[in-house]
Amino acid sequence: MDSIIFQGNVIGMLAYIVPAMLFFSWIIKEVEENLVERKLYIACGLGVVLGTGADIIMILGGINTYNEDIGYASKVLVSPIIILIFLFIGVNRKTFKEERGAPYYSAGFGLFYGGAIEFWKLLVTEEVHDLSVFDFFILASFGFSTVLFLGGAAMWISYGIKRRQGARIASRFAILYLVLSFLNTLALEEIHYDIYDTIIVPLVSLLGFLVVSFAVFHQAKLRLPRMNQTKKKSVKT
Repeated sequence: MDSIIFQGNVIGMLAYIVPAMLFFSWIIKEVEENLVERKLYIACGLGVVLGTGADIIMILGGINTYNEDIGYASKVLVSPIIILIFLFIGVNRKTFKEERGAPYYSAGFGLFYGGAIEFWKLLVTEEVHDLSVFDFFILASFGFSTVLFLGGAAMWISYGIKRRQGARIASRFAILYLVLSFLNTLALEEIHYDIYDTIIVPLVSLLGFLVVSFAVFHQAKLRLPRMNQTKKKSVKT
């Protein structure tokens, strides 16, 4: 099938949704028996729903669209606020935040939230622009980095909520994501409009984005609480 929608679905699934599922499975593999299975599904499903909702708002508002006068300014300045607001709303759900394993549920939510956002973003980009193999590689890599970043950010926000500092942590990550969005726009300007006339710009931007995202995710994972199994005591009569 040569359908653009079909191509976007396949690439989006392979680049974002499948990695989100694999990372989440890796995170919970040793503690899955101590987590509520229903809440694991809810966390992942809610991530997809809110990620889709956030992206619809940005698409309808033209936030990620390039403008000849202001470039990608709205993407850099506005999209981090929208994305982190929805991320905070999901992590702050009473269903998860009061659980001892809240960071695990938050990780699943954040990973699938980022996967959904990038999935639809890639689909729209394929519809609007003609993309080469190199373009696909750069876009998919930025999207993968975003999935990692939002998965890690969700865990950090969960830790912050435990200390009643969730909103503060979310606002800090909004600022950090603003910087990452700037790196992303540098690559997009070269990919779609040949503004810099060199592939070094998107490659260096991607490297910076990926390093920060990996650091956020890795450090958040290291702080995950241990979920030791509770052994049932035998009752002597």
